Amino acid sequence: MKSFLLIFFCCLSAAAFSQDGKKVQFVGGARSLISHGTLDPEAEDTISRKKSTGGYALIDLGFKINPNAQTEILGMIRIKNDFGGFWGAGVTFDVRQLYVRGVAGKIVRYQIGNIDYKLTPYTFYNNDFDLQMNSSAALRVKEDVNNYESFATNNNTWRQQGAAVDFGLNFPKVIKEVKFNAFVTRLNPSNLANIMERLYGGGNMIIKQSEFLTVGLNHVSIFDLKETAVGTPAYKNNVSTLTLASTLNKENWRLNINGETGFSSAGLVEDTNALTDYFVNAKASFELKKIGLTASLGYMNNGADFRSFGAQSKRINYNQVNSYFDRYTNDQVLRSTSMYDLYNDPTYYNASISTGIMVFNPAINNVLPFGVATFNRKGIYTSINYQDKKKFVNLDATYYRLSEVRGQGTSEMKKFDFAKTKLDINVSNMLDWKKAQTINVGWAYQATNRAPSPFGGVSLTTQALQVGGEFELVEDLFLIGNYSYFMSRGNELLAVRDVDGTIVNFTEYHIQARESYYAAGLRFNFSEDVYLSAFYERNGNSDSGLNPYALNQVMIFYVMKF
Repeated sequence: MKSFLLIFFCCLSAAAFSQDGKKVQFVGGARSLISHGTLDPEAEDTISRKKSTGGYALIDLGFKINPNAQTEILGMIRIKNDFGGFWGAGVTFDVRQLYVRGVAGKIVRYQIGNIDYKLTPYTFYNNDFDLQMNSSAALRVKEDVNNYESFATNNNTWRQQGAAVDFGLNFPKVIKEVKFNAFVTRLNPSNLANIMERLYGGGNMIIKQSEFLTVGLNHVSIFDLKETAVGTPAYKNNVSTLTLASTLNKENWRLNINGETGFSSAGLVEDTNALTDYFVNAKASFELKKIGLTASLGYMNNGADFRSFGAQSKRINYNQVNSYFDRYTNDQVLRSTSMYDLYNDPTYYNASISTGIMVFNPAINNVLPFGVATFNRKGIYTSINYQDKKKFVNLDATYYRLSEVRGQGTSEMKKFDFAKTKLDINVSNMLDWKKAQTINVGWAYQATNRAPSPFGGVSLTTQALQVGGEFELVEDLFLIGNYSYFMSRGNELLAVRDVDGTIVNFTEYHIQARESYYAAGLRFNFSEDVYLSAFYERNGNSDSGLNPYALNQVMIFYVMKF
């Protein structure tokens, strides 16, 4: 495999140098990390290792080839070397990205290979991860690395292997335009024995009647190809939805009304009792243009049996075991997943669709663990956004007041509160400074409650606070700093499900955890896409008052994108 990749690399290089510069481009990125960490447990520990030093260097080298004006080919190879390897030891070669895309007949756009795709929040959507707020300063450096490694983008797309096409039609009257999108991807191959070939496909039709009204019809399906395995029943998960968006735009104000509703079915093809359910989500937003204020109010009702795994797959895999100081104390306790680990360990991040209800961490996100498409939730939500004309401040605040649609184990319903806010302060604009100075503040609160009953009451509360700052000392040199605090306490009753997602039991969950994080360092920007950052961070963690510990780490990142 290594020999093949080296030959492929050399051939592409030769091709690149023989082609006109307009037809071949080099794209990709490079990154290097050096880190030194220590573990300081409060309990006696004469067994575990207390220090860890490591790092790596990698380059993702891609060749973007345009053989003609209608076609683009991209092949990207990753070469990675863990520090400490000599004479080729520790070096790995991988194909990170490969696709062909273009326009057929000047009408139909297509892409084959690796595709970054999404449809709607209830059909095919990569929800924001469980950290609940945007990161800044040192944490943003680590978050960007995790997003890059898991192919996550700001557009909430999933990267899949398959094919996609889209085209549009314009009309002179009644309807302005109609857009068609379709895709098919491969979730898992057959093992030629008892696992079927599983595909995921669908698409939508977006009808834009005018600037005032847009309607969409969407459908996705996870399905097995019959006869690709012997003696295994075929599975299906179908979701069909209708979207609507209406905008009334005036000189001083704008009114937006949008929503999505639909239904799902999930189960074995031969099963006449497959799970079926519906959902509805509608929101109205009102913007006052002159003062930069937007307020919205919405309602959602997601049925208890609503299943849409293309929208309910989580970006974080909580079945993943810590790879950084995984055990500590003389009892060799397995260190539980913390907020710090979600920033520090890229192996937690999932890059594929899961056809099943994934495990979630109730301490981190218990209200909407599967994003806005979380099943068994109903209630109202509201948000507000404010940004002044001079861009001194940017404020985002959202609040959900939800409950279960159907009780679990009892007729009593759980009640949920979820509030989060983000405040960005541009100090440079406020004081008219030439050097960039920004402060970011984020806060999130979640509460789950259920009245005492024969089955037991529930009371779980989580709070997270994050403060970060970036201060330009001299041109392109920034002082960066972070402080964050996380707390979760209370109890929950968690459903235990079988492989089909059916509840078979409940387990008690208790937590009394606190976590604090400090970081300070420097970042130098060579350009917009190239920077060097070095910082020190300390994380203190106490879980249920048992086995508290602290993690200290010095990290040096060099990041380049081209």
